[in-house]
Amino acid sequence: MSALALFLLQIAVIVLVTGLCGVLLGKLGQPQVVGEMLGGILLGRSVFGYAMPHLIANLFPPNSLHTLSLVSELGMVLYLFLEGMNLDFESVWQQRQTAMKISLLSMAIPFALGCGLGVVMYRNFHGTNPNFTAFLLFVGVGLSTTAFPVLARMLRDNGTGDAKLNTLALVCAAIADVLGWILLAVALMIDSANSTVWILLLKMLLLVLFGIFLLGVVRPALTRLIRWKGAPNISQVLLAVFLVFILACAFVTERLGVHALFGAFLAGMCVPRLHHWHRQLERTIHPLVSVLLLPVFFAVTGIHTEFRDLGGKNVFFWFVVLLAIAIAGKVGGTYFGARKSNLPPRESMLLGFLMNTRGLIDLVVVNLALQAGAINTQLFTILVLVALITTAMTAPALRLLKKKPDAPAPVAATG
Repeated sequence: MSALALFLLQIAVIVLVTGLCGVLLGKLGQPQVVGEMLGGILLGRSVFGYAMPHLIANLFPPNSLHTLSLVSELGMVLYLFLEGMNLDFESVWQQRQTAMKISLLSMAIPFALGCGLGVVMYRNFHGTNPNFTAFLLFVGVGLSTTAFPVLARMLRDNGTGDAKLNTLALVCAAIADVLGWILLAVALMIDSANSTVWILLLKMLLLVLFGIFLLGVVRPALTRLIRWKGAPNISQVLLAVFLVFILACAFVTERLGVHALFGAFLAGMCVPRLHHWHRQLERTIHPLVSVLLLPVFFAVTGIHTEFRDLGGKNVFFWFVVLLAIAIAGKVGGTYFGARKSNLPPRESMLLGFLMNTRGLIDLVVVNLALQAGAINTQLFTILVLVALITTAMTAPALRLLKKKPDAPAPVAATG
């Protein structure tokens, strides 16, 4: 079979399996992304690779994985652009005091717990490029992320029953997203900095200056360009300009040693939220990303996930510990912050489970950590399962804790 024929077959199988899993779990009340994540794992060595080893080995030979990885990276670049584009600065600013307090505690507590666990786990779970500080940061970020787009989709399909709480959850998730990407950028730069501290500081300074340039100069310029353009539809030329802009930003941050995904996220933050035009850009890019490119990312993640890595007692013990700490830290940190902001206990707990949605963002973190050699395959498998389980928990918690419609007041008896 030619390389092209194999590639086309791989893509077809990946889209079919992840799509079916997404639909099936959607019928069970789960977000579609949970099913797609599960579909990617099914295609890996742990399930189909175990049940049909020769078939999966022929379908995904090792020499073909590099091409799939590049396709998945392109999908994630476009996905992170969409995520950055959907950040609502106005809503964040309006609720900045309450949301910032909740977001900081929802990040700080699980991050600190993750770093503390990382000190104990480093000896057994570091990767091929041992860097103690980067390892701690990756574990901390992996336990403290919140998947803003998954949460947004979940609240759009089945909200909390309280419009203000829905908005607060999205704003908190957006702030946590930005904080998580900043910490991840630091982890990647530390992991890639094989020279002096001054080189690391220089890279950080250049990244900050690049972000200021994009948000302070490029974003206003794009606003003027779009308003001058006037039409709600996007021409092919303008779409091409935006794609080049996304790839250029991704190239710059990749060269800075952060990762291309961070540049794509910054590029998305530069897009002004101008009603029809903003939605039109999302409708143009999102279908290709969600239907074709993201499933490849899930499949590549699944191929690297090996359940047999959990076979040893110590490894399974750390899986249970990390899962418990991830849930307790995220839910507890958010609950504490919400109660400090005078939210009622039930709303605080509900917000905690919403912020516990790690989803795709956590998969990005663990994939980058594995690529950088900061963690080994055992910890990779553990963190993938933590992301899947904590995301799947959110929908049942939402149904259990959501605000019920007010019952009609009883009519007083007359007599």
